Amino acid sequence: MTDSASHPVSHPASHPVSGTPPVSLQRLVLPETPVGPLTLVASALGIREIRFGLPSGPDAGVAGPGAGTTPGSTPGPGSGSGAGPGPHLEAARRCLDWALAGPQGDGDPPPGLPPLDLDGHTAFRLDVWDALLRIPRGEVMTYGDIAGALGRGSPRAVGQAVGANPIPVLVPCHRVVAGDGRLGGFSGGLERKVTLLELEGLHPSGARFEARLDGPEHLELDLG
Repeated sequence: MTDSASHPVSHPASHPVSGTPPVSLQRLVLPETPVGPLTLVASALGIREIRFGLPSGPDAGVAGPGAGTTPGSTPGPGSGSGAGPGPHLEAARRCLDWALAGPQGDGDPPPGLPPLDLDGHTAFRLDVWDALLRIPRGEVMTYGDIAGALGRGSPRAVGQAVGANPIPVLVPCHRVVAGDGRLGGFSGGLERKVTLLELEGLHPSGARFEARLDGPEHLELDLG
């Protein structure tokens, strides 16, 4: 999902983390989506993670004031009874509803992305993720294309940064493929990557580990 004009990827210097108090997190669970359950985690600064699957183990305890009982969400343990999720989680849910509705979204213009809390990550990763936000819906780029657009880093380094993206779907790492059209990896598994591409009107062909898109176009990004 990224069809908003703004690209809210901030560099660590804008939100220093060393010496700051522990961050209070809120959680929103979307139990049914086209790619299975999703668990969203947010801080006061913005969305911090989107995880595939339901929370379990220590993650099940991530909750804070306001994480909880709204349609399509699951309250975290200890969350306030009857309190809805905070504004960042609500905004993320609207974006996901639109992004997962099919090739044309839900028929309405795409909602704006919520702020993203990406403190603690390297400048190179943040630049790669910002590039991901600029890939239009329904199109793909290669790892080499992104390295070329950035003017630094190798396709392998870009691939590692793409694989480390903590906010899949909203920061659309599924829109990056290998130079020969193979889908490459995906943190949520190749089946989910195929589903996300199909929801945007693309149709990979081939068996699971050989799935590919024919002739990915080499897009040029304006990273100015």
